[in-house]
Amino acid sequence: MKRKHIPASRIGLGIATTMIGALVPLSSHALDKQFVSFKQTQITPFGDEDSVVFPGDSVTFDSTTFTELTYSSPTSKKFSVEISALLDAEKEIDQLKAIFNWGGIMLVTSQGSIKGRFSETDEARFPGNQDPDDLFQTLLPEDPEFDGKSQFLAVGVQRYGDRYVGIGYEKNVFPVILDVDTNQNSEFGFNPRTGEFENHNDEGNYPYRAIDAEGTIETLGLWLRVDSLKNSFDKVARTGKRDVGLFLDLDMLLGFSTYTPGDQVETDYENATQQVAADTGNPGEGTALNVSGATSLFSISSTYGVGFQAVAPVADYIIGASLGVEGTINTYAFESDYDTGPGVEAEYGSESFYATYGIFFRVAGAF
Repeated sequence: MKRKHIPASRIGLGIATTMIGALVPLSSHALDKQFVSFKQTQITPFGDEDSVVFPGDSVTFDSTTFTELTYSSPTSKKFSVEISALLDAEKEIDQLKAIFNWGGIMLVTSQGSIKGRFSETDEARFPGNQDPDDLFQTLLPEDPEFDGKSQFLAVGVQRYGDRYVGIGYEKNVFPVILDVDTNQNSEFGFNPRTGEFENHNDEGNYPYRAIDAEGTIETLGLWLRVDSLKNSFDKVARTGKRDVGLFLDLDMLLGFSTYTPGDQVETDYENATQQVAADTGNPGEGTALNVSGATSLFSISSTYGVGFQAVAPVADYIIGASLGVEGTINTYAFESDYDTGPGVEAEYGSESFYATYGIFFRVAGAF
């Protein structure tokens, strides 16, 4: 018998399809009850020395304690909707998220706020308040308060009840730190005999870092979401038995990002350097600041949750709870677009890592 030749490309496609099928089961389940949940989280930021975003105590975000309320209509219907509201410590809405499911096709949209304020420290100063005898300082924005925003949009498909896969887009407007190249020399004016900086000039005293309160970071890429508690509710509804064990939740966006600078930081820097020049006996116009945009071809923006959960049937209802650690992990590898011009240049950090963590508990019910 003559054997038919199968192209290598088709073999590779078959293997890839089999692997994807094993990782992402195509069978899906649905909950025929309404689902509600309540979650409380206390957030704490952390990072390594190279990723410290702001000088200590110079930036305060309003929201560190969050309450999340969620309602889902029965997912057994052809069309279902899930609405989540994230409340801050003052019970004001920080974020609204909606997930629409039409025959297994998911549309996710959310919008929130990022608010806070700036405070002066020994290193961080508002424009006009720089110490002319201090060589290295960070420039704070002129406005002591900021009001940023966050937006998210994704389209995907549902796999195995709790798993969503698709394409996502995220946009955040919030404060970021900039490195300013003023050609400052760390040894300038240093007297090794006294161990002091004894001489300064108008350039050496200019801020070597600045905070852009209106920095915009946009990310586009592959989106993955897992909600283990809802999947456990579906399992209990199908089996009629309790489900207890460890869990891992994930909401991740993997792709490329761009940084677009705000306009105010350039104005603030010019005002600050004008004041420094006057204080050092060199009155004149302030130094122009050119802030470069940046692109990252490798970006990860994710929210995670890990811990222990228990779900059980009670009469005609299902109740459940989970306890664990929740937080965010954001990693970028930016390259500056080098928007140069007269004056000094500023750029967003080439590599950045920022994360948060916090203990949370969540209670839920289906009826």
